[in-house]
Amino acid sequence: MDILGQSALFVSLTSFALGFSVLSRNVKNTLFISFAILTTLICSWSLSFFLEKIWSGFGFYRLHLFFNVLLAPASLWFIQIFIRVSDRFSRRLLDFSTILAIFLSASLGLKLDSNPWILQMVYFSPALVIFQVLRLMWMDWFLRSPKVPTVGLERRHFIYLGALVVLLTSVMDHVPNIGKILPSAGNLTLAVYLFFLSQAITQQRLLNVSALFSRFLVLLVVALTLTLLYSLLVAWIENSPSLFFLNSFIASFLLLMLLEPLRSTVGYFTQRLLTKKHRHLQQALREAQRKLTGIVDFTALAHEILSSSEQIIRPEWAAFFVLRSDGTKFRRVRLVGKEPEPELIAGGERSVFKEVLSNHSLIQYCEELTKKGKFPVIFDQLLENEMDRSASRVQRAHYLALIEGLKALGSNLLIPLIHSRRILGFVTLQVMAPPEPWGNNWGLLPIVYPYYEQAAEVMSNLEVYARQREKERLAALGEMAAGLAHEIRNPLGAIKGAAQFLDPSYDRPESKFLKVIIEEVDRLNRVVSQFLDYSKPAVTQFSRFDLGQLVERTIEIMRPGVREGIEIELLPHRFPIWVMGAAEQVQQVLINLIQNSQNALEAVQVGVIRVSLVTHRDLAYPEVSLVVEDNGKGIKRENLEKLFIPFFTTSPSGTGLGLSISHKIVESHRGRFEVVSEEGRFTRVSVILPWLSSGRSTQA
Repeated sequence: MDILGQSALFVSLTSFALGFSVLSRNVKNTLFISFAILTTLICSWSLSFFLEKIWSGFGFYRLHLFFNVLLAPASLWFIQIFIRVSDRFSRRLLDFSTILAIFLSASLGLKLDSNPWILQMVYFSPALVIFQVLRLMWMDWFLRSPKVPTVGLERRHFIYLGALVVLLTSVMDHVPNIGKILPSAGNLTLAVYLFFLSQAITQQRLLNVSALFSRFLVLLVVALTLTLLYSLLVAWIENSPSLFFLNSFIASFLLLMLLEPLRSTVGYFTQRLLTKKHRHLQQALREAQRKLTGIVDFTALAHEILSSSEQIIRPEWAAFFVLRSDGTKFRRVRLVGKEPEPELIAGGERSVFKEVLSNHSLIQYCEELTKKGKFPVIFDQLLENEMDRSASRVQRAHYLALIEGLKALGSNLLIPLIHSRRILGFVTLQVMAPPEPWGNNWGLLPIVYPYYEQAAEVMSNLEVYARQREKERLAALGEMAAGLAHEIRNPLGAIKGAAQFLDPSYDRPESKFLKVIIEEVDRLNRVVSQFLDYSKPAVTQFSRFDLGQLVERTIEIMRPGVREGIEIELLPHRFPIWVMGAAEQVQQVLINLIQNSQNALEAVQVGVIRVSLVTHRDLAYPEVSLVVEDNGKGIKRENLEKLFIPFFTTSPSGTGLGLSISHKIVESHRGRFEVVSEEGRFTRVSVILPWLSSGRSTQA
């Protein structure tokens, strides 16, 4: 077996493995399919040549020539899909190569290749691809074609030059007096070129040529080192089975010992020699990762993530979304840059979303990529590539929906923060081009993604820390409540009793001070009572009740007590809405919300408090929302996060415990709060509880 036959076997195995691995990623992508067809032809082309070297005279060489004439149309079809060229010249060239392949195949079948002209056409029919490659190079270099490359390479001429080298050397075995070394080198070049093409196809715009070339050099040096090691240890066996076993064991042991050090050493030197921009990026990443360590405050973490994203990726604007404690939604908590205007999003039909459901298609797509072990970042250019090359209409519609989802968030790039396969949050960015010096290549994204993985780990630790801190806070509140009940209430009773004994009803100078004492004692007693209510264990004895009837009764009780100019509206509901819980506690929550709305309407001449019930059936677990909305002064943005903190209040007469108690009651009912407010316009508070009924989602 000569070296040309051995190299043909190497090409056959390599092309088959690469084609199969690419196709297994997505069997409905036309680019992947075309590459798999091309590699299958190359595999058959080289394998038939190898078999001819082993079993000459069995017709394998004629089979090799048959696959040789099919390479031109298959290659031209692949180039059209890969580079996205569909001009008249490309179509005509593909048509001509297909007709020529049919003619030459028929000639081989009829054994007309004895004609030297036909045989030369069979030999050099793949040279048609050279015309297409040269034309593409001319268009890119001289015409400055505006067409954006879709494979993620910094310069497409690397692809073109590689194709020319492969085409010019792979047919050299047909040229007289060339020998076997040059075509053998062409076979090896073809295998390497197919490897680079497979990476460019699977990674598309995320491919980094320098990093890929660095990994290839590492692989090559390691392979050569291990080959030398085996050769030295096995060369002097002299047909001794025991010595062969011993030397093979020694070689394998040394292989395992040297594998990682060799990779690390060669990788370090190749990166320093080939990828200068990687060093600057790695320095920035190390500094950003260093800043993550020691963060114990969520606000600081959000600021640091967006600040590092702005420094490394340089977006026009970026936003950070975090998963709510109830796991139902991702809420935007921070942004940098100027938010896009509403009219710029979907033709002005909607503004940029500030909340995303946890079962949104973007989140599900990230989870799907994570489960498959793929890169979980969502990028509109990658989605467009997948959509254009998808052979399935359903898949194209799915990718289009994902692109629209990104647009609704005002971004074109989404980077999830995943810890233990759970998405804790994500960063959305609007960025038109990679930062310098990356040109048009997004290969920096896989390099920077470990930073976001570390940020997700820090966020997970913050959750554990926050839960522990909450437990400690509640325990301290319980101890304080027990002490307050004993230490404050008894003196309060004595003070009030003494003031009442002095009888403030008499008309004397000190009577007004006695009234103040009694009023302040009553107010302080209410604060202590509310604080004790907050520290009580949650009631666990629930019963089934109609939430609609409870709301009606509560509003009837509250209406006589509202001031003139304020109206309480109840939107009608058409059927019973059954929930499980403590009716008196839910009523307490509703009363507290209506009272808060009254306080917010103090400066409003005509105030409206609108109460409604909204049922949601199209969820995994049906829910009902008790909504209280007013047209009052609203809540400042910086105060929204503090609403449920005990003793936080913006009202001079408030205790700051009403919403805290309500929040605790709702949580004990397996429910949650949602608050939407715009300062100076309105406030809408929704209490969401599990719904025992079923039916279509409707406005009840």
